[in-house]
Amino acid sequence: MVVAVADLVAATEFFTEMGFRTYVTDDADVINAEAGGVTVVLVGPGHNPAVHTQLAQHGSGVQHIAIEVLNAGFTRDALDAAGVPRLTDVIVDAHGHEQVFTALDPVTGVQLSFISRTGHRVPMGSHNVSAMFEAISNIDSEA
Repeated sequence: MVVAVADLVAATEFFTEMGFRTYVTDDADVINAEAGGVTVVLVGPGHNPAVHTQLAQHGSGVQHIAIEVLNAGFTRDALDAAGVPRLTDVIVDAHGHEQVFTALDPVTGVQLSFISRTGHRVPMGSHNVSAMFEAISNIDSEA
């Protein structure tokens, strides 16, 4: 789950107080919080204009929910058959994870992704988070 937050320090303190283990990623504006098999990725505004846009339009809150599936290609086909708008086709990262992103819902500001972890299990990296916000920003600027 990715949560866009206006105050990264306060959000990190909240999750730490709730018993999550928090750590800075390779981007100081992205904090991973983990507990009980759940990872929450906190994204502060930092210097990323796409995050600023998300916060301005929807405020702090859940931006992205990742759902693990067995087959990302099958899921993409099911989304297409149901008429669900997609942001991406199936993309494969350096770790072998296959993922497909739905378009951002304009009412809630929430986006879903469906991930098939065919490679080894690693958390979502800050570069993935930044690329996701940039892709959303590019779609918004084309509209």
